[in-house]
Amino acid sequence: MQASLSNGGQAPVSKGRVLGAGRPDSQPTNQEAGPFAQARWRTSGPGKGTCPWAAGRGRKRAAGARLMEAQNGSGAAGEGPSAGAEARPAATPEGMALAYASLVLMALLPIFFCAVRSVCCAKLRWNASDMPETITSRDAARFPIVASCTLLGLYLFFKIFSQEYINLLLSMYFFVLGILALSHTISPVMNKFFPANFPNKQYQLLFTQGSGETKEEIVNYEFDTKDLVCLAMSSVVGVWYLLRKHWIANNLFGLAFSLNGVELLHLNNVSTGCILLGGLFVYDIFWVRTH
Repeated sequence: MQASLSNGGQAPVSKGRVLGAGRPDSQPTNQEAGPFAQARWRTSGPGKGTCPWAAGRGRKRAAGARLMEAQNGSGAAGEGPSAGAEARPAATPEGMALAYASLVLMALLPIFFCAVRSVCCAKLRWNASDMPETITSRDAARFPIVASCTLLGLYLFFKIFSQEYINLLLSMYFFVLGILALSHTISPVMNKFFPANFPNKQYQLLFTQGSGETKEEIVNYEFDTKDLVCLAMSSVVGVWYLLRKHWIANNLFGLAFSLNGVELLHLNNVSTGCILLGGLFVYDIFWVRTH
């Protein structure tokens, strides 16, 4: 379709040629457009005489150039050995000694307190004619295999199901078990701080199976009000762990698991301990170091 505009006797042009469609970066000539297109070109853009198409592309090129300069500047600022050396303070002999001493204490003190509580727990059970549960050589040899199967199953769960649901399930699992383990750990210590006139009441949680002569106890757990107070205090740490995933709450739960594990499980002889430690050594090398 041809336009009927005329420009001082010039030949009419088509709409496709209006506004310099053939040459977007140049000013439309009299041959390409009429006076209407020339007036529109002169009044467009940031200033008079500026082509709107060229101005838009110029602004984009300038923004891209500034972005590239900013990226190159930030990359150059982070390059070189001096950048990391300036941000990290130099290690001092006193700081290194403090760090190594903290690591040694954090490794030895839990073992010491675990051993003390294990002996005390065993004495209480022997006095009550209740022999503690012991780990046999067969159980010790089976433990790394069971742990490996559990870790492999967890890996498959991560591959099959969504990672968000697995993380939520593990968080709730450690939340519940961590609260119970921490409550059992701090209970003997907190009992010394309760006053003598504290209203302490006894409770019993009993689950049985069957009735009459075939009645069998499944769970028989006795606790008191002091234990409930310790459970409430441990729940605060559990909520802190569930919401923040703070490393202090995580370490408190790990320490509680270790104390309860060493306290409640006993070895019948030294060879059982060697088998258990040897199996866990291979387990750690295979699953942790090589994967």
